[in-house]
Amino acid sequence: MRNYKTLASITALAIANTTPLYFATVALSTIMRSNGVSLTIIGLFGSLMLPWAFKFLWAPLLDRYYSLKFGKRKSWLIPLQTLMLICLIIIYNLPPNQHAELLFGIIIALLICAATHYLASSAFILEQVNSDQLRFGNYAQVVGTALGSFTGGGLFLITYPQLGWQNSILTLVIVNLILLIIQSLVQERTAQIEANKDEKPSLISFLKRKNTRNLLYLCLIYRGCEGLVMGMQQPFLVDKQIAISLIGKVLGISGLSLSLIASFLVSICLSNNRENIWLLILGIMRSICYLALAALAYFAISSQVLIFGVVVSNMACRSMEMVMLYTFFMQNCELKQSATDISILLCAEIIIYSSGMMLSGYLAKLLGYSGLFAIGSMLSLVSTAICAYIIYKIIKRNQYLL
Repeated sequence: MRNYKTLASITALAIANTTPLYFATVALSTIMRSNGVSLTIIGLFGSLMLPWAFKFLWAPLLDRYYSLKFGKRKSWLIPLQTLMLICLIIIYNLPPNQHAELLFGIIIALLICAATHYLASSAFILEQVNSDQLRFGNYAQVVGTALGSFTGGGLFLITYPQLGWQNSILTLVIVNLILLIIQSLVQERTAQIEANKDEKPSLISFLKRKNTRNLLYLCLIYRGCEGLVMGMQQPFLVDKQIAISLIGKVLGISGLSLSLIASFLVSICLSNNRENIWLLILGIMRSICYLALAALAYFAISSQVLIFGVVVSNMACRSMEMVMLYTFFMQNCELKQSATDISILLCAEIIIYSSGMMLSGYLAKLLGYSGLFAIGSMLSLVSTAICAYIIYKIIKRNQYLL
């Protein structure tokens, strides 16, 4: 029974920290494009992800300072969720066409809290789930991420045209209040935490280990092409004259359902020493999706069925990648500094992803959507081959050490 409660807690935590991210990077960019904001400016919205990119700088604090009586991770989760709730209440009174500078500042603060919350919840998975069940813990996180992306992105886009800014923000406030209550009921086991509490985590310790360095290379190489494509996916849909509400419904509901099913299948099928094969399969699937987007743009195909079919398939691939990659990451992290190790890996992903997003607007303007997506497809194939080899080497090294 405890396992089910733990998985439910992981899902709720992922919803809590993913909702603000998708609100800022998906919903806002779509709304602004519909109001005629240039692709270059929208591409720069990737800078909103910078708090997620540099959270490794304060990650050791989460491993060092906490109240064991209250809960190592709850010591951070509850205050951070409260601060996110306060930020959303302030945003409620800041329409996007007024006080733009103040709104941007509050969103940055919101994302700093969300990024730190994500660190604590990711460490929670590694500490509370047995190593042979990590893939299910990561699937629970993918479920929460999908639900959070729907709440912050899809649901907001669905409600915004009918309800307006304030009522749509109020929906997010209510969701976050419920999540705060749920997190207050989360229970942690402390045996392993107490055994390691005197060992001080550090960034240097991460860099000294060959496997974690290889994981860092894996993050940077494999995620390098995704920001280029994903940064322009929503603007591409808007420029195809697709209604914002329809974008929200299809990506939120259809994309959510298919992503959860696909990532569940991966979590069931994923077995030891097969991660490189899965990465290769998923990388090829991702490359095909990017190439299909390029074809849709180049041949000016306007069929919404084809367009959404490709976009939703790409979302499913990304969800499967998350289960596979994050399980592999956690299998090679140190329990004594779980938040620190995970933060470096996740920050590497975000840095390369947000860099691609910021570059995507310029490339789309220079080469068009078709040129941008074609470049993404080629980079995807090359990076997939390299990263499959890196994972293979890590697995072989682990077998040798055993």
